[in-house]
Amino acid sequence: MATVSGSLADHLARLIGMLSCGDLDPHETERIVNICIQAEDEPAETLRKHYGADAAKVAEYDPAGVMAFIVFVELEDYFAVADTVDELYEQVVDAFEQPALPDYPYDDNDFQTISDFYRWVDGQLLAHHGKYRLIAFGESYTNDFQVILVYREQAMDILSLCKELGLRAELCD
Repeated sequence: MATVSGSLADHLARLIGMLSCGDLDPHETERIVNICIQAEDEPAETLRKHYGADAAKVAEYDPAGVMAFIVFVELEDYFAVADTVDELYEQVVDAFEQPALPDYPYDDNDFQTISDFYRWVDGQLLAHHGKYRLIAFGESYTNDFQVILVYREQAMDILSLCKELGLRAELCD
């Protein structure tokens, strides 16, 4: 069991590091990893203890989503969460100190699908902030979109780790 836990801890620490673009200190990462590991054995109690009674309900209606929920709550400031694509895009723009991204094209776009929107955003990121890309992570229980900016070169490693850990994640394209 210690090896599995150690491996799980290592994988989670690596994932959290990549999702935060290396922004968290090791103690903060370790704290989040420990909460995730506690939730493996006692999901509802762990969620209740750290996030309240409403959060504990996630363990009932989406037991497979508990770990992703914890990672999302702990890294919430890194995520863009919205109900509309224009609101989502504004949050992406706000993630950069010097955005350089164009305004949302309210009157001049040909988005027919969400994929069209994501491809447009990725093109803007490539042109203005090329080292970043968006991935959808976890499940938002209250919004239509829940995405995070990650380093483009790490995106496939993130998706691979998520798959290994049983977490929902996909490229926004």
